[in-house]
Amino acid sequence: MSVRSRSGVSPSHGATSATWKTSTVLPRRLARLGLVVGLPLLTSGCVKSGISQKSTDTHDLFYIILWLALPVFLFVEGMLVVSVIAFRKRKGDESVPVQDYGNNRALFAFFAGPLVIVVVLLGFGEHTLSAVDHVDSHPDLDVTVTGFQWEWSATYPKDAFTVTGVTLKSPMVMELPVNQTARITLKSNDVIHEFYVPDLLYMKNAVPGHPNVFSFTPTKIGTYHSQCAQYCGLWHSKMKFDLKVVSASDFAAWVAQEKKANAPKGTCTPTGSSVTLTAHNIHWDQKCIAIEANKPFTITIDNKDAGIAHDFGVWTNAKLKHEFFHTGKVTGVSTKTFTLPALKPGKYYFQCDVHGPAMSGTLVVGSK
Repeated sequence: MSVRSRSGVSPSHGATSATWKTSTVLPRRLARLGLVVGLPLLTSGCVKSGISQKSTDTHDLFYIILWLALPVFLFVEGMLVVSVIAFRKRKGDESVPVQDYGNNRALFAFFAGPLVIVVVLLGFGEHTLSAVDHVDSHPDLDVTVTGFQWEWSATYPKDAFTVTGVTLKSPMVMELPVNQTARITLKSNDVIHEFYVPDLLYMKNAVPGHPNVFSFTPTKIGTYHSQCAQYCGLWHSKMKFDLKVVSASDFAAWVAQEKKANAPKGTCTPTGSSVTLTAHNIHWDQKCIAIEANKPFTITIDNKDAGIAHDFGVWTNAKLKHEFFHTGKVTGVSTKTFTLPALKPGKYYFQCDVHGPAMSGTLVVGSK
């Protein structure tokens, strides 16, 4: 005859059940711990190596930080596990544990260990930061990138042309030749934007009135989708652009194509002393306008961009070295007419001073 407990379960059966529970619970806990430790290591392999040497430096720094942080993580989590197991309250044990009010060696190790890690990381971090922030003084190519609500434009001064995106329609596409150093002068015409190419592994701010200059050498051919990473207003999410890294021959062909596309199309002959420009989707409706020489003239700005301000300025050329005048701002949707002083015969450069080369063209001053 077997002896049963009040619950109706024999002692031998209860012992077997407890043993079974222990044998199944422990592996589960170990599996969870392995997942917690292993998942960050596995996902760290998804970090991009980048498309330039500076990106590679940043990528390497990530792994240095990871491997220095891993022992700290394992030590802290290990001590937590040991504490939970070794010092947990046992069933039926009502005694008060021994109280330890401090350990000088443990306190010293608590401060000394992290201090060593921070000092080591500081050295690696400063070295990488110095490499990433270094600006090449003799680049192969200069490009001025301008951010505005809510698109980008890229000007290639040497070849005198600009590419730009159309807000809510098509992103800017800028090209760079592979294995050639590009020096970028980053500007903003309105609010703070952020130039973010994920494959470069770093971001740069475009701050109004404070150009930010940096350089890099792309080493991998491809198209890299990019965006503004600083909230800049209503259509921030649509402020995207593409960086294309191409071969030297493809870049030369693209430059020739863009120079042709940027050239004024058709004739532009004065018909009087007034002209109308319509702004829509951060673009003028005309790339060439004409007025009579030596006479005051009127310019009517028809702004169809709701909530966005435009103005009209005239310079000698696209280098903006001599400004003749510019109108006040016209915030859309609205229309406003300005009377401007006479100009001598010749060709001039005009643009919206808010959005820069994205809204520019040629002003012909002559006779009917």
